[in-house]
Amino acid sequence: MKKLWLILLIGCVVKAGYSQEYNFSQYYLDKLGMSPAFVSVGDYNELGFALRSQWPGVDGGYKIYMAEYQQKLPTFSSGVGARIYGDYGGQSAFSTTCVDLLYGYDFEITGDLKCSMGISAGFIGRFVRQEDMVYYSMIEPTTGEIGSLAEDMASDGYRSLTFGTGIAVYTKETMVALGFHRLANFRLAGDSNYSPMTMAAVANHKIKIGGTQNKLERIVVPGICFSHSRYSDMIMPNVYFSGYRLLLSLGYRIEKSVAVSSAVVMGAGFDLGRIEVGIGHEVETSAVVRQTYGSYEVGLKYKFEKSEKNSDGKTILCPAF
Repeated sequence: MKKLWLILLIGCVVKAGYSQEYNFSQYYLDKLGMSPAFVSVGDYNELGFALRSQWPGVDGGYKIYMAEYQQKLPTFSSGVGARIYGDYGGQSAFSTTCVDLLYGYDFEITGDLKCSMGISAGFIGRFVRQEDMVYYSMIEPTTGEIGSLAEDMASDGYRSLTFGTGIAVYTKETMVALGFHRLANFRLAGDSNYSPMTMAAVANHKIKIGGTQNKLERIVVPGICFSHSRYSDMIMPNVYFSGYRLLLSLGYRIEKSVAVSSAVVMGAGFDLGRIEVGIGHEVETSAVVRQTYGSYEVGLKYKFEKSEKNSDGKTILCPAF
């Protein structure tokens, strides 16, 4: 049985080498990656960075990076942002780079119930690092020198313009959001069909357990996160705590691709005022998959001066973010 799981794990890793779709377990580090609608939610202009080391025990695994910035436009009940992200396979010849521009519009439905609708447009490129690809046919038998990569392999990349959309409905305590990425693609180069549509959803509810306001407030936020793509499905119930300048999270992640895997997800961080810093770790529950050493994440967020209030004089913070 263990051999069967090992075969499935190898198949999963090989498949992921060509079709990597990532999710940050500490998804609040990458909120614009969940839904473009988040770009107009909240009171602060923010700059964020996140790194994820996935499967470091399997030939170097994947290194995933993300940087995002969001600027509030309260006069227009809007927000704009930019996001760059991608991955780099430790022993893979493929890497991915994506750049998105985002716009969101925020409006009131009734009372404290608000809605944000967002769109994104960007570029996705999947590149072949030729210096990392060596095939037997490239080696000169007499000298041992390595020749050039065949043209059909060197061109096995992908370039596309991509578009997405999202929606978030929320109050001061509860939030539900959906995001659709690569909803439409306009291929510029390459024959690969690497970038299919992905969908993400998140819902949570903020429960105040103490404090009075701002950093003195202590909250617990139970929630659930879900994502779907051609290659995998992931669902993760979780709970988030903020208080005493601590940021703590605990969740259980279940993912299905070639095989089903699960992990206990833990996160810890510090709220230093305008600066938030956090780390996360996934502990795989399967003894076989555990040999990949799970995943590690680190994130940094900086909040700029608080934006002016909207034209109606009201501001509503997005729960858990």
